[in-house]
Amino acid sequence: MAESSEKPTTNQSPIPKLDTTIKSSFHATNDVRRKWWKESIAYQIYPRSFQDTNGDGIGDIRGIIQRLDHIKELGADLIWICPIYKSPNDDNGYDISDYQQIMDVFGTMEEVEELIKAVHDRKMRIIFDLVLNHTSDEHPWFIESRSSRTNPKRDWYIWRDGKPGGLRPNNWESIFNGSAWEYDKETDQYYLHLFSRKMPDVNWECAELREQLYKVTNWWLDRGIDGFRIDAISHIKKKPGLPDLPNPKQLEFVSSFDYHMNVEGIEDYLSEFKRETYSKYDVVTVGEANGVGVDQAVDWVSEEKGKFNMIFQFEATNLWEKTLGTLDVLALKRIMTRWEKGLEKFGWNALFIENHDKPRIVSTWGNDKEYWRDCATTFATVYMLMMGTPFIYQGQEIGMTNVRFPSINDYPDVAAKNFYNLELAKGIDHNEIMQIIYITGRDNARTPMQWDDSLNSGFSTSQQTWIGVNPNYVRINVAQQEKDEHSILNFYKRLIRVRKENDVFVYGIYDLILSSHKQIYGYTRTSDTKRAYVLTNLTDRAAQFTLYQGLSTSQLVLSNLTEPVPEHKDEKSFKFHPYEIRVYIIDYKKKEHHHRRHPHEKKKHATDELDDVEAALSPETTKTADSNASLTKRQKAALDKLEQMSNNALQEPLQDARSILEAVAAATTKVLSETQPLEKPKSTTTKSISDTTDSDKVISADSAEIDLEHEPIQKKRERQRSLVLNLENITPTPPVASSSEQTTLDQPRRSFSTQASSKPSLKGHHADSSSDEDDSQDKRTTSTSELEDETSDTGGKDIDYAVLYDDSIEDFSFTYAREQAKKRLLREQQETMLKQIKEQE
Repeated sequence: MAESSEKPTTNQSPIPKLDTTIKSSFHATNDVRRKWWKESIAYQIYPRSFQDTNGDGIGDIRGIIQRLDHIKELGADLIWICPIYKSPNDDNGYDISDYQQIMDVFGTMEEVEELIKAVHDRKMRIIFDLVLNHTSDEHPWFIESRSSRTNPKRDWYIWRDGKPGGLRPNNWESIFNGSAWEYDKETDQYYLHLFSRKMPDVNWECAELREQLYKVTNWWLDRGIDGFRIDAISHIKKKPGLPDLPNPKQLEFVSSFDYHMNVEGIEDYLSEFKRETYSKYDVVTVGEANGVGVDQAVDWVSEEKGKFNMIFQFEATNLWEKTLGTLDVLALKRIMTRWEKGLEKFGWNALFIENHDKPRIVSTWGNDKEYWRDCATTFATVYMLMMGTPFIYQGQEIGMTNVRFPSINDYPDVAAKNFYNLELAKGIDHNEIMQIIYITGRDNARTPMQWDDSLNSGFSTSQQTWIGVNPNYVRINVAQQEKDEHSILNFYKRLIRVRKENDVFVYGIYDLILSSHKQIYGYTRTSDTKRAYVLTNLTDRAAQFTLYQGLSTSQLVLSNLTEPVPEHKDEKSFKFHPYEIRVYIIDYKKKEHHHRRHPHEKKKHATDELDDVEAALSPETTKTADSNASLTKRQKAALDKLEQMSNNALQEPLQDARSILEAVAAATTKVLSETQPLEKPKSTTTKSISDTTDSDKVISADSAEIDLEHEPIQKKRERQRSLVLNLENITPTPPVASSSEQTTLDQPRRSFSTQASSKPSLKGHHADSSSDEDDSQDKRTTSTSELEDETSDTGGKDIDYAVLYDDSIEDFSFTYAREQAKKRLLREQQETMLKQIKEQE
């Protein structure tokens, strides 16, 4: 194999290392380490569908090289390549028959080396997919293993005798449907395959097998790649003894995730794997960790003892299966906030909304017809500005959609074919089966990349491609969107630029706001000198909300509207279009600090500092002197107890992030239970603004007047806590829009006027203008004339982190997804019938 003279023999990055650390003001004991992979934007390539250069209808390595500038211009700088190793291609390359050779249809090892060099020359990095849970049944290791029961490699795979009566070793179901066991006639035993029958699981219990896997890993690292995405790594440990699963429904095969996903003892394998391989290199590792919860994730990705730098978790992307394709915004908030806060001090998130195993996001969570551009840009914004490294899947940046091919023969995916054949054998109608595949099929994400409106979308000159091209390529393609200022592609470029130019989106603290709003996903990112507000309407209905912090046009850095947002200053009440987003950044350095303490000024007394905290937590609306005195007394008592309980909790040696969250949540709950709701004042006395002195002024937790340069660490912690604790019982609610305002939105979409009345009406927490019955109707409608009327609590203190553990992990399985798809189709049929009946009446 030819070696490039310019390529180092060991993995040395062409980009300067960033070894420095920065201190987070909000976590006095925590170092936030700067790493190149934290500041990267990753781009996933599915090679078969990216670019074909030799006319055989299959994408290849030279095609990736040809399109590198597209990725560079997008703003991504870390490329993840799905498997290109030698493979019989039963599962599109995830069934590897030789880890050190390249699949013929993709190219040669020399071309791979050329690709690595081309990426590095552009100051980008590249990682490969690595599959270590299983191999192909055509791998030489398995061929030897199945040759006889006494072969030295027999123990490299998982073999078992069948049960008496010709039964399989246990009742485990394969992730790809059917039994997880395949009978081998030659040796009269069964081998385990959690996925396809042509993908036997390797036996990690065997030390010799593990040693060979480590050698392969190091061999690729020495080729100069910058790390790995490691496939199905949470499945390598199986429950000892491989027992039957409980089967109360007397099923033929039982979903087996509990006995092979993140099983106790897997940590030993992962620690050894890291120690023997990538710990010796400056690379990034991302584990596909299905079944790993945030409370366990700290052990997987902690900066000190973690096994990987990041992991892919699937709680959020599985939401559409739970909700029949309609996004549950509240559940998404809980899940993402749980992960953001859970890894805040210890590790790092891998952020994604699409990949090669999931249907397209605009066709599942969104509306790929009426609001195609809008929902594509909204979903991009909501995840790409969180704490973590964002991953973009090819075609996502132009809003590629699901596809509907007429025949099962048009779908190469082995999982789809297995499902089709099993359902057909049960007597299910072809059309009914295909409807489910249209919703759940993995091939939705595998159609060729749509480059232009020429033959085969510019992907290939072949008359027939390996999988069909989505017919909508004539209007959805890169070439067309490059010329359109308002396209999804150009929005992605602006979004990435905003993230890269503002460190607050990389290392800033994440906090949820508007936590109970059913449409708006809002959060802040906060650093020592900046606070960013990310506000997104994730529904196809207009939404109204009120913030505690006033925001101005001068602070607006990103919007997905096609028309300019009307001028506004210190606006708090907003009305958003369906799928509208706005991103604001408040730069405290540019503000005039009215309360700046001189460097030589004597440090405040502890009681004075507590008074400042009280002021930060006081409601925005002014009250009588008696009312203020009562409020101060109650808040002092609450804060004293909260400070004591929280400090005691934080001083203990906590094992993981969940302990911290639960400790603070417990303290908050107790304080709230002991703090009675304030009585409504009998009278109010309002001071003129011109009469307000500095000593009278109330400084909110979000105020730009806070002296960030000289503010004590303890004060910063208290101020940050004020953003996440629920200590107030009065909520300003914007007035309900009049019927004249609730009209259908004009196209092209223009921003609503932000000059809504700021006069609050006093209601209970999370006041909603609609009844429960009305809300249930809202969920079923797509009318843009209906307006959701909700608001945040005062001070942004609408967060109760105790709710973040309400949802359990929903493990991904094709069986579950298809059950939900059937329900979704049934619901749509019922709605269609009802509509027809009404029309006839």
